[in-house]
Parts: sequence; C-alpha cells; structure tokens
Amino acid sequence: MNYKKSACIGMSAILLTSFIAGCGNDSGTSTTPGSSSSKPATKNKELKIMMSYHPSLEQFQGSDNMNSNKLVKQLKEKSGFDLKFEALPKDNPSQKVSIILASGDVPDLIRINNKSDYFKLAQQGAFEPLDDLIKSSIPTLSAMITPEILDATRFEGKVYGIPHRVAQKVGNGLLERSDVMKELNLKDPETLDDFYAKLKTIKEKKNIAPLTAMASNPGAFTNSFTPFAQAFGVGMTAVTKNNKLEFSWLQPEYKEFLTTMKKWYGEGLIDQEFSINKDVKDKLINGTAVFTTTAWSDAQTIDRSMKDKNNGGTLKFIAPVVGKGGQSGFPEERPIGTYWVIPKQAKNKQGAAEYMNFIFGTEADKLLTYGIEGEDYKEEGGKVVQTAEQSNAIPWRTLYFLGDSDPSFFARLGAKGFLPYYEPLIPFKRNRDETAYAPSVEAYDTKFNELRNYAEENALKFIMGKRSLDEFDKFVQEFNAKGGKAAIDAMNEWYTKKK
Repeated sequence: MNYKKSACIGMSAILLTSFIAGCGNDSGTSTTPGSSSSKPATKNKELKIMMSYHPSLEQFQGSDNMNSNKLVKQLKEKSGFDLKFEALPKDNPSQKVSIILASGDVPDLIRINNKSDYFKLAQQGAFEPLDDLIKSSIPTLSAMITPEILDATRFEGKVYGIPHRVAQKVGNGLLERSDVMKELNLKDPETLDDFYAKLKTIKEKKNIAPLTAMASNPGAFTNSFTPFAQAFGVGMTAVTKNNKLEFSWLQPEYKEFLTTMKKWYGEGLIDQEFSINKDVKDKLINGTAVFTTTAWSDAQTIDRSMKDKNNGGTLKFIAPVVGKGGQSGFPEERPIGTYWVIPKQAKNKQGAAEYMNFIFGTEADKLLTYGIEGEDYKEEGGKVVQTAEQSNAIPWRTLYFLGDSDPSFFARLGAKGFLPYYEPLIPFKRNRDETAYAPSVEAYDTKFNELRNYAEENALKFIMGKRSLDEFDKFVQEFNAKGGKAAIDAMNEWYTKKK
C-alpha cells in the first residue's frame, strides 16, 4: 500500500511541510531511561498535554478544573513535571488538531482520536518517531501494550503513536429473560437448532415474538445478529479462506445465515419491528421479548427497571449458541481506538516519554484508579476498600489516563454496579477480527462504512422478503462493484505480508 498517495488533512497539508523541515532535537534534555517512580531525567520540567473532550470535564466541583484538583497536584508531585492540560473541542476535534499542528505552537503530548487522522498525519511527518524513546524511556509500556498491538501503529516501519489501551474485553452478550424460561420449564438453549425450538415454544405459549433486535442505525444490525451469524462462522467483518481474508457478508455461509433468519422472521419468532427499533430495553422490561443481543451496561438498566416495577423479571447472559462445526462466539473488542503522539515540533519530547512511563506505572495507575489513600479509599489486609460514593466522587480521574489497566477498569465497573453484568460475559468464546490489527489501508478504510451499510441494507431486505435470496450472487457483484473487491485486496496486501 502506498500511503504517500493518500489525501492530506485540510490546511495542515501545506503548512506541515514548512515547519517540519526546521524541527531539531530537544535542548537541555537527558536520555536517561525513565521509571515509573523516578523524577524526570530531562531538565525541561514543563509539559503540555492535549486530551480529548470528555463529559467528565463538566463534572468538576467548586473551583476544581482539569489543571487544579487534588489528583493533578499528586500527578505533578509524583511525576516531577509542571503539567498543563488542555482539551480538544467536543465538535470537529480533527480540524482543531490540524490547526494546532500547522501553527507550530504544539503540545508535547496529544491524543489523536481516530485511525485515519493518525496515519494521515504520520504520513505528513507531523509526529516524532517513538521506537527509540520507547526503548530508552518507556519500559512500563510493555505491561500495557503487546508488541502486536504496537506494530499496528507502524507507518513505514516506525511507531508514531502509543495506543490508548482498551481494557474492555467484550461489549455485547446474548441476554435472556430467565424468569420466562423458568416459567415455561425451559433450559437455556445451547445450539442454534435448540434456540429455534425454544423460540417456537415461547411463541406458542406466550404469543410474543421472543427474539427482539434493533437495526435502525448503521452497524446495529451487525451487532444485534452477531451471535447467530457467528454460529455460521460469519459473525466477523472478515473470514480467512485459503490463507486470505474475505468479507464475511459475501460468503455462502452468510447466505445460509440470512436464510435461517428469514425463516425465523417469517414464523414470527423475530420481532416484526426489529428493522426500525432504536432500542430494545422496554421490550425486555415489559416481557414482550425474551432474548436480545445487548451491551452489559444496558443489562443493568433493564434489570434495575424490572426491580423497580417489581414484575418478577430476572435476567442472565447465556453462552452464544453453537452452530455446525462448533462455531460460535462474540467478537473480541478492538484493541486500538485512539493514539497518543508526540508532535514533531514538541519542545519536550523526552519529558513526554518519561511522563508516559510514569502514567503506565503502578503508582500512577493506583492513584488514578482509586484516588488518595485515606480520603478516597483505605487499605485493609493489603486490599483496597472503596465505596461507590467515594469512587463516583472523582469521575473526572479518567481524563488523565493514557491507557486503561485491567485493575482500574474492574474497579470502576465495581463502583458503578456493572460487574454482575460484565463478568458473566468473560468466559464466553470470543473471536478475533484480523482487520482490527491492520495499519491504515486506504482502499479498505475509506470504503468500509459504505460497504457495511450496503451489506446491512440488503441483509434486511433478504430477511424481510423485500429481496429474494435468489439474488444473493447479484448482491455480491454489486458489493464488489462498490469497491468491495478493491478493499479486501488492499487489506490482503498487508495480511499476506504479516503472516
């Protein structure tokens, strides 16, 4: 893939060329390796950090703000840096990033919010290569980011950004109204055929469409029907066939999946309003549906609403149903969402690296996870004890993360009461989407949303009988004509080299 042919971002395309040529090395800094607890080796103690907008910015109390609060004071003291934080605007952050980088008045560390911006700006030369700094000054990174994930940030062989680690392992699950199953003396379904049989029983006994879903927004159909597509081996964006990646939506197995869903829909087993549903929580709460695919956070809302209504409803996440050949599962969460970069013109590159090393260390992680000992938590028997009220009193602490550790993620879920809904999903099978580990592939990335939306649009038509499944091969031709073949061919240029 020739990235140098990719389009540049707005006005920065012209201005970046002029200022990059004049960039030199940091002055007055030391390259002594940092550690998570040592004071900075660099003589430059000033550090400017540009973070993304987050609703937590609105949650400060009294005179506190992002640059003046009890945790920032601790971060400054423990890191040894004079920290100055700014936030990108809520709207059009990419445009603001381009303006900042083009101006020459840049922060030392900035968060880039999407893959496209990251690789385009790396191609322009806007960022400092990080391989040497990682090796010399960020040893704690290895506990946060695997080499494979770091490799996914490489442009022309060099790392220009540190991924903001995603601790969440899984997002959605197959949710069941377990009280209804108990009422009808039904066991949890295990296979696709078993699931179908139980849907039929529920419809006969309760006169409802037992499976609800939502498909009114882009991506919603894919998320809602993932466990059933996975039972046919086509629940991911791409599948591997003959050592190459292929779009799942074009496979014969996907046609089998659609044929099965069409049968279920025709028999009234799937909510007849699923294509226009924007939400499914009310149908689970009211008992007009028994199964749906939903996020663990929504499961908490449903559960609490049923308890408030005192309607006897109970919930549980069940294992994804198994299809032929033992195929099943949910997608694992994508490992990279955003990137931390050091601009080429940054005044304190060494300091930025050392600060990252500090934040990725255990001392800073504990501070940002729990707050200040004796005030926000206490320790008993070597374990942290923190009430939900104490945790929720400092919600803005997540602003200062450069990545999310597992202990921090679980601590926050526990404080908010999410663990009983998240933890049951962890043992279930998760499948990896290889494209999630790819660097920027322009022909794929620029067409992906359009191609996914076209696949979902036609999936709805096939299931609802608005287009005959006899036209599936024609759909495949249409999809490829819209850029599908070029997209997957470009992705395979990376995939075949990776192997």
